[in-house]
Amino acid sequence: MKSKELCVYLERLRSARNMSQEFFTNDVVSLRQYRRYLSGESDIPFQVIHQLTTKLGVKTDTLLRDFDYAKVQETTLIIKVYNYVVNYNFEEFLKLSKKIPLDHIIESSNRMLYQYSLILYEYYTKKLNKNDTAQAFARLVNYPKVLEQQIITSIEMLIISSFLDFLDDSHHEKIVEKIKIYIRDQSTMIAGSTEKIYTFVLARLAKYMGIKKNYDEVIYYCDIAINKNIEWKSYYLMDYFYYYSALSHYLLGDIENYTKYIVLCFNVLEFDGNNKKIEKFTNLINDDFNIHFEEFVMEYYQKRTKEKHKN
Repeated sequence: MKSKELCVYLERLRSARNMSQEFFTNDVVSLRQYRRYLSGESDIPFQVIHQLTTKLGVKTDTLLRDFDYAKVQETTLIIKVYNYVVNYNFEEFLKLSKKIPLDHIIESSNRMLYQYSLILYEYYTKKLNKNDTAQAFARLVNYPKVLEQQIITSIEMLIISSFLDFLDDSHHEKIVEKIKIYIRDQSTMIAGSTEKIYTFVLARLAKYMGIKKNYDEVIYYCDIAINKNIEWKSYYLMDYFYYYSALSHYLLGDIENYTKYIVLCFNVLEFDGNNKKIEKFTNLINDDFNIHFEEFVMEYYQKRTKEKHKN
């Protein structure tokens, strides 16, 4: 159990009960020492936890169980906030983010993901330019020193991967190498390397390799992501991986696989049923391949049906 995280949870409950810090700590511990617990400068003794919990009117063992549950709920909530902003759903992002006081976030990794989401929102809404956004990300993860760490958190890796979009080419080689280490060996990661973050980092790497015209590597990293998603029974970002694979096979002259991945991309988009995303990919694919996306897929299935009947 992390002492600082538990203190943040106690502080959240104290605030919800409308107790002042002075009242909460009176006859238990000095206010100064309590704030040292909150900042992580000192570990909070169990006896102090018990006394503060009693002041909240709950049993210590009940609070500890609730604490574990609260961390899970918090992670779910912060990931939802992040997903809203990266999907440009700013209305829902603002509604939810206003309900999350930064100083009451329990997990440090959740706090970092939340701050990252706020910075992204500022960038997407043109309140920050590209350079200022990169600097804000750098401060958040202590870049470039973070690249020297042998083990980093999954959220740090997510932010590191975003530098491929925000920093110039002189930074990219070291960043890409760090990402490749992560892809090869997730034991270099701590703080809950989630499936979605792993998938998202792979998407960024595949996109980067496409920009660099390394199409075989695009296919390689897309295949890793596709197989992992199948293993995890997830279709998170599958539309992107199928699209990147289709484009790479097309540019390599592999028409059979290009067709296969175009059709798979169409299928996963229809399954998801997100009209905005369908429109986005339809425009991309029509422009990139000079086809009519839906008609292309219909013709594919019509041709396959005829061939089956011949056999």
